[in-house]
Amino acid sequence: MEPCPICRVEPTSHSFNQIAYSNPNIHLFYSCPAKSSKYFETEGAIEHLRLYLDKNNHHPWAYILDCEGFTLRHAMEIKASLIMVNMIKDVYGHSLKKVWVINLIWPFKLLLNVIYPLLPPHLRSIIEISDKTLVQVQKQSFYP
Repeated sequence: MEPCPICRVEPTSHSFNQIAYSNPNIHLFYSCPAKSSKYFETEGAIEHLRLYLDKNNHHPWAYILDCEGFTLRHAMEIKASLIMVNMIKDVYGHSLKKVWVINLIWPFKLLLNVIYPLLPPHLRSIIEISDKTLVQVQKQSFYP
């Protein structure tokens, strides 16, 4: 998939990409906000997410959110998180089948406590806090 224009210039700008998955019927996306050098630039991050999900063409998808390295500094970027949550909820949520949160640490727990009540029941029900590694999640068989 062609990267967003910002990532074409600086590949570490954003962290949201499609990765391999054991179930070919589900598109699996992965992000690790701490690996994003431009996590604080809300508009660019939102456009990156929109670009990938629009190209997903409303195909069933799942998402791994990796909290490794997530700090209070990342959690303070609440505006971007709220926009992303609303965009997924309003536009892409109907085809989202599962969300795994891996490497959970306390700054992300703070953010999750703010965002969780804003999610509709369907999205809350598909979030799993997992102690599995990225590779373990990719290899597991998940069929919605």
